[in-house]
Amino acid sequence: MIFSLMASTMLCLAACGGSDEPKPGPDPEPQPAGVVFFDDFTTFDKTAWTKETHPKGYVNNELQSYEYANVYTDVIDGVSVLVIEAKRNGSTFTSGRVNSKGKKSFKYGRFEARIKLPKTDAGLWPAFWMMGDTEIAWPGCGEIDIMEMGHKDGIAAGNSDRLLNSAIHWGTTVYNHEQEYISKAFGKNLQDNQFHTYCLEWTANGMTISVDGVKHATFSTADLTYFNGNKFYMLFNMAVGGDFPSIFESSGITALKDGQKAQMLIDWVRVTEL
Repeated sequence: MIFSLMASTMLCLAACGGSDEPKPGPDPEPQPAGVVFFDDFTTFDKTAWTKETHPKGYVNNELQSYEYANVYTDVIDGVSVLVIEAKRNGSTFTSGRVNSKGKKSFKYGRFEARIKLPKTDAGLWPAFWMMGDTEIAWPGCGEIDIMEMGHKDGIAAGNSDRLLNSAIHWGTTVYNHEQEYISKAFGKNLQDNQFHTYCLEWTANGMTISVDGVKHATFSTADLTYFNGNKFYMLFNMAVGGDFPSIFESSGITALKDGQKAQMLIDWVRVTEL
């Protein structure tokens, strides 16, 4: 993911089949000590989240436009969730992107989200990530990619359901952008129609990323001021095509047939002091 500006449009409930009105769901689970933010998406909290709208190709040569209506809350199988929904109509794609910029930003801590992913092969690109909450342009603001799936290497190897990417990005300009990334197959299918918990533990010395309690990646950031100055905000989105899956034509998107939709479901997100 890379930096983009926020925008929004009016929500059309009929277009998405969901709403932002409160809905009943299961009782919330007990929270551990030190929780500074928790959202289980019984409703869309506008004091915490902003829906984004962007045209096709706004970043990363992505094929979808981001639309307000493709982000909504719902109760699915008894679970209240935030829905990020990608849709296809012929060669036209829409999807959703949401962030907490200027509303819920944090420096250091444990960042967790319980997420159910769709099948990404080929062409879907879901992500849970963070950006520095500053007006400094990318990559100077810093970026932390906790979870990205759908990379071209996974498509080629036939393990898109296990190939998990995590990364950090920094630099003074796009021309001297630096990054460190971990891309490796996780020990189990992460697109198995089940929820999995993605976690970042971030301190002044570094970062550890895990899934369901199993360590996936570590980054040493003690000497990187990009990650030891500003607070960071959270983002969820699901792109269609683009640089990451290396698919630039609608004919290459096989994860979404004409008239179909795919959903990234977020059960809850939690930030805890370490």
